[in-house]
Amino acid sequence: MSTHLHRQCLQYFDEWYRRGKNRKPLLIRGARQIGKTTAVRIFAEQAGLELIELNMEKVWSFTSQIDTNNPRKLIEAIEFELNKDIKPEKSLLFFDEVQAIPHLLGILRYFYEEMADIAVIATGSLLEFTLAEPDFSLPVGRIELYHMGPFSFEEFISALDNKRALAFINNFSLDKVIPDVIHQQLNKLVRLYTIIGGMPEAIAIYRESGSLREVERIKSNIIETFILDFNKYKGKINTALLRKVFDSLPAQLGKKVIYSHIDPHVRAKDVSSAVEQLCLAKVLSRVFHSSANGIPLAAEKNERYFKPLLLDIGLLLTQLRLNPMETENAEDLNLVNRGTLAEQFIGQQLFHLYPPYRDPELYYWTRESRASSAEVDYLIADGQGRIIPIEVKSGKTGSLRSLQTITKEKGLSLAIRFNSDKPSIFNEKRITPKGEVKYQLLSLPHYLVQQVERLLP
Repeated sequence: MSTHLHRQCLQYFDEWYRRGKNRKPLLIRGARQIGKTTAVRIFAEQAGLELIELNMEKVWSFTSQIDTNNPRKLIEAIEFELNKDIKPEKSLLFFDEVQAIPHLLGILRYFYEEMADIAVIATGSLLEFTLAEPDFSLPVGRIELYHMGPFSFEEFISALDNKRALAFINNFSLDKVIPDVIHQQLNKLVRLYTIIGGMPEAIAIYRESGSLREVERIKSNIIETFILDFNKYKGKINTALLRKVFDSLPAQLGKKVIYSHIDPHVRAKDVSSAVEQLCLAKVLSRVFHSSANGIPLAAEKNERYFKPLLLDIGLLLTQLRLNPMETENAEDLNLVNRGTLAEQFIGQQLFHLYPPYRDPELYYWTRESRASSAEVDYLIADGQGRIIPIEVKSGKTGSLRSLQTITKEKGLSLAIRFNSDKPSIFNEKRITPKGEVKYQLLSLPHYLVQQVERLLP
């Protein structure tokens, strides 16, 4: 796989490595098939480091030294077994599939305390099941966490070598007018990303062949891999229920998940357990409800109310069995499949908006009332401590009733709307039955979603 398919990831690894003796062992977390192992191999090659790669699903004699909590003895045992030297500042020690030997994570703290000159990376598939076990304790403060997801939209553009599009997005300011031809091309890239998604193998095959048919084959294989993984999940597993929940998720997008709607004949507790397992596998994330009375938004999250966010929009399109050509030719992404693809696109980018060392999170707001219900697709907090409500919606500003409701109720001065139109700023002032609503609406095209923090001030 070509190196530029991991550009932002490799940049982070390089910054981590350059910390030298202030460097902690790096634990990469993320779903299967997102390129964790490949990224480490490419980084070692680019940094000129000898990669000592150890797949912990294999049987190794050196594992007997793990419980000693002595990294020097462990290094010595690895050197003898491999018959090669592990040299400070010249080697990269890589423990892959580390979930197979969970107590290996415990000794990583001692590498930081006693052998910081040895660069150590660990990762694994289905790692979150190990980290979630009650009797497991991750050495907090002694390991650096890196949360890795599918390729973002801008990483996708980079992978396609479209430097002009990427430069335009990164340098855009709200006082500029976007020419029609550029706007159309950027929207076309959004639709292409919607079809291909951010899974590295799907992007790689498109780069090689240019065939959307081949992309669909790869994505179908990835989905089948996720399903086959159900048998590897820890704990009491009902694979039939897992499959049913997994298959039902695309139809749940944009809605509050109600367990009885998935299967009215199964206990809510069992459906909830299946959802939790899919979350641990990272194929599903929950967008929790927050009351939005202040920051952090997590302080007022209600774990009983959540909307699903799937791992990747390309996989979603395949699960929905949508025709890629119809999506590619659609003029407005917000109108495809009742807007679910657009909501997934924006949510997927916002979910990984913050630095990768932070656990990804995203929230939404709703007010359920027979007289006056309202729901805002997403909530974020900016660097100034402002809560920003976000709607993914086409149409005139007057139809944004939920944004008007939340801005008035919470005293918010700014809101964002994503659609397929060019950027614009509206100063909204409306008289409603409950009083005057006054706020600023920043309307942005989908392709500027990753620039939202930069553009807000």
